[in-house]
Amino acid sequence: MIIDGHTHIFEAGRGGPLDLPCSADDLVRAMDSAGIDLSIVIPLPGVASNDFVHRECARFPDRLRAIYTPEFEDPSGTIAKLERFFGQWQPRGLKIHPRVQHVTASDSIVRETLSWAETRCLPVIFDVFPFGAELDILALQPLAYHPIAQNCRQLKIVLAHAGGYRLMEAFMVAKSNPNVYLDISFTPLYFQGSSLLNDCGFLCRRLPPGRVLYGSDFPHTQMGDSLTLARQLLAEASESVVGEVLGGAAARLFGNGDKL
Repeated sequence: MIIDGHTHIFEAGRGGPLDLPCSADDLVRAMDSAGIDLSIVIPLPGVASNDFVHRECARFPDRLRAIYTPEFEDPSGTIAKLERFFGQWQPRGLKIHPRVQHVTASDSIVRETLSWAETRCLPVIFDVFPFGAELDILALQPLAYHPIAQNCRQLKIVLAHAGGYRLMEAFMVAKSNPNVYLDISFTPLYFQGSSLLNDCGFLCRRLPPGRVLYGSDFPHTQMGDSLTLARQLLAEASESVVGEVLGGAAARLFGNGDKL
């Protein structure tokens, strides 16, 4: 089974830098074309709400699995909203986007949310792609997650986009912490033609099998192009590593103890 561990759908029906159609139906069509069996779908504040993503994924129960993005606008209500939502739906994990949500992993409400997730064995994805006005904020870069991983040893943390241009820092955080995973969404295509592309292949082979996940970041990339490039990165990897990157790791991480 091939699992895309990082995708989005937009309430507007299309978007991303390529202005691609990106409804749930469009995502499933892209999956069919690329040969993807199942996708993890991530809400995005201002683009796709938790309710929208879960309703849409429920239309494709064999193809799409949704996760939840905590609401930090009113920290006093974050956990209560989270618990109510989990009482209605069964998200497969949490996603925090520090740049978009204007938080850091050291904020008290984020730490409280991480503790909530840790006690429930839910993985937490962090967007870790330094970019734009926040480029120089150290609290948003890969090394900021090392103390979090050290202090929350039972929490499974996914550093999305493998840290972007700070990929080797993300690699060392994962190398130093067995509870840290990397997803290689978006970064390989974004940095195609640079040395970072080879570094993506290196970390897939160098980290223990099961610690790197494939993702496309649809609709920010063409899903077929993303998977083709991922296979090229894995050309020198063992069969077991390929299987883990392209599906095995995500199946265990987002399975919540159940079969995806």
